[in-house]
Amino acid sequence: MLTNILKAIFGTKSQRDLKKMLPLVRRINQLEEEYRKLSDEQLQAKTPEFKERLAKGETLDDIMCEAFAVVKNACRRLAERHTEVDVCGQMQVWDMIPFDVQLMGGIALHRGNIAEMATGEGKTLVATMPLYLNALTGKNCQLVTVNDYLALRDSTWMGTVYKFLGLTVGCLQNMQPPHVRREQYACDITYGTNSEFGFDYLRDMGMATEASQLVQRDHYYAIVDEIDSILIDEARTPLIISGPVPMSTHQFDVLQPLVGDLYNKQNLLCSRLVREARAVLSRQDVSADEREEAMMKLLQVKFGLPTHKQLLHVLEDGDIVKELEKLETRVRSDSNRGMLQEVQEGLYFAIDEKTHEADLTELGRKNLSPNDPDAFIVPDLLGTINKIDSDDSLSAAEKTEKRNAFQEEFSAKSERLHDLSQLLKAYCLFEKDVNYVVQDRKVMIVDEHTGRLMPGRRFSDGLHQALEAKEGVPIEQETQTMATITIQNYFRMYKKLAGMTGTAETEANEFHQIYKLDVIVVPTNRPCIRKDENDSIFKTKREKFTAILKDVEERHKKGQPILLGTISVEDSEILSRMLKMRNIPHNVLNAKNHQHEAEIVARAGQAGAVTVATNMAGRGTDIKLGPGVADLGGLHVIGSSRHDSRRIDRQLRGRCSRQGDPGSSKFYVSLEDNLMRLFGSDRIVKIFDRFGLEEGDELQHPWLTKSIETAQRRVEQHHFSIRKRTLDFDDVMNKQREIIYGLRKDALLSETPHDVLFGIIEQVVEMEIQKAASPAEGDKESKRDGFNIEALLAYLNLTFPLNFTEEELTEGIDGARLVDADKLTLQIVDRIEQAYVDRNAALPEDQVKYLERHTVLEAIDRLWQEHLYAMDNLRSSMSLRVYAQKDPLVEYKHEAYKIFKALMDQIYQDVAANLFRATVTRLISLEELLASMPQELIHNTLDGGAITINSADLAPGQPIMLGGMPPMGMAGGAEAMPEEAPAEQDDVQITFHRTVPKVGRNDDCPCGSGKKYKKCCGRE
Repeated sequence: MLTNILKAIFGTKSQRDLKKMLPLVRRINQLEEEYRKLSDEQLQAKTPEFKERLAKGETLDDIMCEAFAVVKNACRRLAERHTEVDVCGQMQVWDMIPFDVQLMGGIALHRGNIAEMATGEGKTLVATMPLYLNALTGKNCQLVTVNDYLALRDSTWMGTVYKFLGLTVGCLQNMQPPHVRREQYACDITYGTNSEFGFDYLRDMGMATEASQLVQRDHYYAIVDEIDSILIDEARTPLIISGPVPMSTHQFDVLQPLVGDLYNKQNLLCSRLVREARAVLSRQDVSADEREEAMMKLLQVKFGLPTHKQLLHVLEDGDIVKELEKLETRVRSDSNRGMLQEVQEGLYFAIDEKTHEADLTELGRKNLSPNDPDAFIVPDLLGTINKIDSDDSLSAAEKTEKRNAFQEEFSAKSERLHDLSQLLKAYCLFEKDVNYVVQDRKVMIVDEHTGRLMPGRRFSDGLHQALEAKEGVPIEQETQTMATITIQNYFRMYKKLAGMTGTAETEANEFHQIYKLDVIVVPTNRPCIRKDENDSIFKTKREKFTAILKDVEERHKKGQPILLGTISVEDSEILSRMLKMRNIPHNVLNAKNHQHEAEIVARAGQAGAVTVATNMAGRGTDIKLGPGVADLGGLHVIGSSRHDSRRIDRQLRGRCSRQGDPGSSKFYVSLEDNLMRLFGSDRIVKIFDRFGLEEGDELQHPWLTKSIETAQRRVEQHHFSIRKRTLDFDDVMNKQREIIYGLRKDALLSETPHDVLFGIIEQVVEMEIQKAASPAEGDKESKRDGFNIEALLAYLNLTFPLNFTEEELTEGIDGARLVDADKLTLQIVDRIEQAYVDRNAALPEDQVKYLERHTVLEAIDRLWQEHLYAMDNLRSSMSLRVYAQKDPLVEYKHEAYKIFKALMDQIYQDVAANLFRATVTRLISLEELLASMPQELIHNTLDGGAITINSADLAPGQPIMLGGMPPMGMAGGAEAMPEEAPAEQDDVQITFHRTVPKVGRNDDCPCGSGKKYKKCCGRE
């Protein structure tokens, strides 16, 4: 209440920000009037003038008004000359000059905010002003769109302005080769999709083996178009580059008939239970015990197949719904432990729709494996191996043989259980033509928010293979992660980020928490006169669809255009069939027909047009009204269901009434819709019962619409908590990725890879000296006042073939004691370096540099891939820590730190071990082998599934090194993650403590001589 009063007095933050922009808008318009007197050449000369002023110390804010005025004046000149632009094969006459509200939007974008602007307000044009301004810095500025078509369209269309003012513009498209992509990034402004930018980053940082293979320049400034779609909807699917596993071990083809048979049995069982319950409930003389038994059967069906058609029909009765909810609450309560298991034991498996889980019951396990009661018991891995190792009756060879046999058995059983779980999910939780479609004998994912097909994307963790087995199409090979990053963490790398959309206000809290972006609601240029009608609520989907068809038929007769939005492909096909039966001509836009969706949606405002589309189809394309349509009431938007998110519903409503046009919108809801079934209030059901509404009757009231929006808020909060938790986990991985990618980039771009290589050698030698100085307790032999020089010599001679002797190691050793570890380190490293230089003296300098760079990269890339696999397994196992009353996130941080520290130590050791073993021929052969391996670009989904963007092989000519990242030292690695350090560290005894910062052997000498430390004071 207090918040509302303060807003009424002082206005919202967005309103206050807009008020501060008004003087700037007036200044821009004044300057633009002055620029009208300039010739084209004089106006175009402003661009180099601005660049020169920035170079002399002025800031972007200093020249913002002038730059915006230049862009506005350029638009005016193009419009006055009726300039024709070829936009994706269609000639467009330039007729756009920025309005004042568009100038406000541009200011908001330049300042790193999100500009919420209604559909049709010209967001595409708004972006030209801040992009032009920021591109004057000489750094690459990027505009991120939702699909390749919009990227190509907008870069061509808006490129007219940029090119007129002397800037270059590029566009990323799927399957462009590396040299073309490099040219696009070399432009001042680059358009592309989030996945194209993200995967280029992963290729650059994780897989490029030469500086010439890098395509991206920097991450300076980006404007994200439809930012809610990309940073919220798409953020739930991290980007992954995957490669094939060495050997496929899945059992989906073997297990599919068993799970399919089990699903059919459950379906028949549920049908029988519903029939029996209905027979009892339809009687007048039913006793209380009989009624409770019937309700228990319905509850069984709800646990077994919650979307069973007969069950949904029974649940049209409000009294039964209320009684069933009370029974379910009682069954699930802690005071009735064991009751839930009793209800579920008659089923083959149990489903929880809210958590998206499906589990076998004891009956299901017996049905799948009647002759092997232990088939679903995973053996104790550590206990069994320990038992084998402690069996003194076995020889070493027999122990090895038994261990290998047991591990093979353990792996096979674990794989079987995992495959069964994924097949069960595929059958119970993923519906054909809703979550995916089958085309050309391939399973293609349907984007739940846009309704578009996502060709090439794949669910991960075996779920996609389970769907392929379910549908009887070829099962493709398994993959494993090679490089990965979440959308959130990719865009958080930019120095300045901004975005624009028609719907961001409802997600303002998430934008601020995760991206530190504020939402500024920019008013429309003309008042919006759209009429939003109250929702119509029905008992069943059948009644709802009938009412929708009646509404469409009435409006179509008078010629009013209609956009009918659906939330799934299945609904759009049902409505399409019903329209055909009534002989109503229409266009269908869904995941199966989206090639020309922009053109079809653009014509949806013509008189008599009826367009059936998934809610987000054709987003980014304005719907302009045809002649005479305004007199008929404008475009009428119908929502066939409420979406889980209010934001998606607002996007659908926003398709009409652009630029002051008339229009109307209305949503139809049934109690069978997933939103109402899972998160809706029983208040609406009570109203149906209280008024005794008959079939076909509807409810309408503003309070009911608010009640539905409350249910949507619950779902939004649920999804936000999942995204936030996903980000919390990925932040751990992101710190590791930043360290590795940063160091890898240094190695790629270094003109002296020799220094990078021997920086690592120095770290390794120093660590081994510390180990020798702090031997394990109880080791009384071979010590010289606590310094185990024999152990150090053993390591050096094993790793470096230089035959070190005790007599040589004199620096930093006083008699029997180690007094200066740094001096001893420098002596050893100098000896190694001299031998290395002598060994490669006959090789050309470019080959030596190649050898040094790739000796480092090969070790890092190989071990990083193994690390990613270990981290995947670690994360998937974290949920089990809950049973030990531990926070999975805290446990994940502790374990991840240990694994990462071990990774870096192993990288150092591998680089050192390969120093004298690596040859140019060997490295080139390895690169050619890895480059020939197919790659896939994948997204991980929230439910452990995944999605693969662009499953085509990586562009030819780009060598692949598995996993991919660069050298890392202790200082840049483990110490860079102090907050991840667990309370229980590995036992590392540090003997020597520096009182001054360490000087690296390749650093400038602190004495001021200008020489490197190793050539100056480091030799003293």
